Amino acid sequence: MKIRVKENQLEAIEGLHTEYPYVLHHVNLKETKVPWHWHEELEFDYVVSGTIKVVTASKTYIFHKNEACFINTNVLCLVGEAHDGEECILDSHLFHPVFLSGHFKSVFETKYLDPVLQNKKIEVMEIRGENKYQTEMLKKLRQVSFLQSKENMEFETRNLFSEIWVLLLKEIENLRYEDTPVKLASQERIQTMMVFIHENYQNKISLRDIAASAMVSERECLRCFQESIHKTPFEYLLDYRIETAERLLRTTNMPVTDIAMETGFSSAAYFGKVFKNISGKTPGAFRKQYELLQRES
Repeated sequence: MKIRVKENQLEAIEGLHTEYPYVLHHVNLKETKVPWHWHEELEFDYVVSGTIKVVTASKTYIFHKNEACFINTNVLCLVGEAHDGEECILDSHLFHPVFLSGHFKSVFETKYLDPVLQNKKIEVMEIRGENKYQTEMLKKLRQVSFLQSKENMEFETRNLFSEIWVLLLKEIENLRYEDTPVKLASQERIQTMMVFIHENYQNKISLRDIAASAMVSERECLRCFQESIHKTPFEYLLDYRIETAERLLRTTNMPVTDIAMETGFSSAAYFGKVFKNISGKTPGAFRKQYELLQRES
């Protein structure tokens, strides 16, 4: 799976098309980073092997083999390995709400989807097989994954997700939600500031610039970042620059010096130092390792 980000900072889901707005990504979390992001699509993640963590602005969830979770629309989150050295394979089912609703303002949308999509108290739902609804959802998620290796499976896939959604609604009825997990205003601010960073990472930007993008004070900017993703704005900016550099090292033949300039670093030496601190290896070693893995696969 590759993570691409559109200009509005919503994640662009690879393989998702208007004519069939569902895709299954079989993800090896050792090979694929899933950084902080959000997207309009709904997501069911099933752990095939290993242990994963799903981190939102308000909570960290741990899921083991044969467990799953539902991630609601536009939830700011990251997904990664819970333990280093362990193989973590994830079946990530992603679909636009229209996959189940059929069309705008249908009864399926207003009666069955909107109560979940518009409920800001529902960020991540844990599906661990703790009751009959969860057990049946896990079974059907495995069935959906199996179906994707067959031809002419589109109707069956949608039917299974309709059944999964009915089970999800029944499971929600059993849950009691207290306060909203993260204040809506705070999440909107952090997302606005992250958009600004992603659009301007190639340039020299200051804390004042980042704060101004969301019309908040520098102090509030720092608070939002620390409270939501436990990083400073500058740490997040560096992380994003390095993620972009890694993509360029994997997908282009650009010289390392050019990549340093392209990703907003003042010099190749500083770029190399930061890259090694974050990625654990030099840019050149990172590229060579990736090329070797490609030849072996």
